[in-house]
Formats: sequence, structure tokens, C-alpha cells
Amino acid sequence: MPDHGDTEQAERELVPLLSQLIAGLFPHFPARNAASAPAVLAGIGIAVPQTTSWAATSARLSSEELVRLIEPVRFEREARYWAGVAASASGTLSFGGGAKDSGGRVADAILGPDTDHGRRIWGW
Repeated sequence: MPDHGDTEQAERELVPLLSQLIAGLFPHFPARNAASAPAVLAGIGIAVPQTTSWAATSARLSSEELVRLIEPVRFEREARYWAGVAASASGTLSFGGGAKDSGGRVADAILGPDTDHGRRIWGW
């Protein structure tokens, strides 16, 4: 948050969006698919601030736009969607890598559906 921000502002802007995102992702958690992987959750966490009034980019998104970018993501635990983005596939698919590096790739993929990684997680 910028220096002029406060916790009340953060709460007003983030709690409704995070509640909506968690509710939308909730069915994926018991299935233990990619949505429950730390790198994927980190990537979503990196993308969320792009909806705030303190977004560091000029390409600020509305909450609705971010939800529309996340909804079509293929959360199946399959290499064709996640290898090279949030997982590695050398025989078996592993989401065991660093959430920091992989989270950045996931955020880039969510925010850039026309990129190679974006097309991958959307199943294009």
C-alpha cells in the first residue's frame, strides 16, 4: 500500500473481492487441483492489487475484470496447463517449486491471457 493508504481502505477494497474469489475457487480446494497449489494462490495474490486504487500500473482492473480473467483458468492438475507456469513435469507433475518465482508467472498468465503462459492456463 502507498504511504497515504490505511487499513480501512484496504479492507473496503480487498475483502469483497477476496471473498468472491475464495467462494469461486472453493470447489477446487477439496479436489486438490492447481487452485490449491501455493504458487497458484500466490499468483492470484499478486494479481489482486491490480484492482486497487493504489495499483502500481496504469492498466488497473476492476474487480469484475479480474474475476473474468480467473474464472476460465483450467485448474485441473495437468501438465498441459501448468508445466512451466506453476509446476514442473519430469515424469510427474510437481507444484513443489518456489511460490515466489512461480507465483509471478501465474500472475502474468492471469493478467495476460494472450501470452504463452496465459494461453496455457486457459487451455488454448
